[in-house]
Amino acid sequence: MPDLIPQPAETDRPFCEPTSVQLGSNEEATLTFQPVTNDAEFRIGTVAISKRPDSEYVVRMDGEVVYGPAPIPPTDIDDLAVTFTPARGFEQELSITVRNLLDTTGERLYSIQPVGYEVMD
Repeated sequence: MPDLIPQPAETDRPFCEPTSVQLGSNEEATLTFQPVTNDAEFRIGTVAISKRPDSEYVVRMDGEVVYGPAPIPPTDIDDLAVTFTPARGFEQELSITVRNLLDTTGERLYSIQPVGYEVMD
């Protein structure tokens, strides 16, 4: 994981969980991610989401808003640039909400990819 600060230790578990959702007009989706190990901490350096006009993006870690609401994603799914320097940490839950604010018929595909690691101390 280049450019990620702090760098993961050799024993840490990489985390990269891409997913996609279809959203119709004025629909939203909230995706949640939790540590596999109960006493582990996540470090997230990148939250990449498809950049679409007339959309809203919100990222929460352990209930705290760390990004948004904003009309652009933290970084575009095609870039996968580091979003948080240093990487943001959470212990219980990463929550990503995407809203399609477009008032037309049809659905739009949003791809979502958080990237980081689970601290395995």
